[in-house]
Amino acid sequence: MFTEEREETTMEVESHNPLQLKIITPDKTIFDDQVDHVVMPTTDGEVGVYAHHAPLITKVRKGIIRIHLMDSRLLNLSFDYGLARTRDNALTILIHGNVKLTEDN
Repeated sequence: MFTEEREETTMEVESHNPLQLKIITPDKTIFDDQVDHVVMPTTDGEVGVYAHHAPLITKVRKGIIRIHLMDSRLLNLSFDYGLARTRDNALTILIHGNVKLTEDN
């Protein structure tokens, strides 16, 4: 009879590892802080960005960027269009058009 011994292992997971988010319009920086994660509408569909995301450059299409803060609050940012880049545990989004930032209750 075949017997297999398995070594039990535990994996340590870091909780609440922050992502640095910076959102810029042509006129000013409207957000610059650490967040839990961001969900944004891109030309390839919705993309979720968490800490340590792979490098990415993408077009961001008109819609709402959902910003999940470290304290579990949710901010919604509506805009017309933009570009996003992830690199070195940071997400930078350049946005244009009608911009409105609201908190979801």
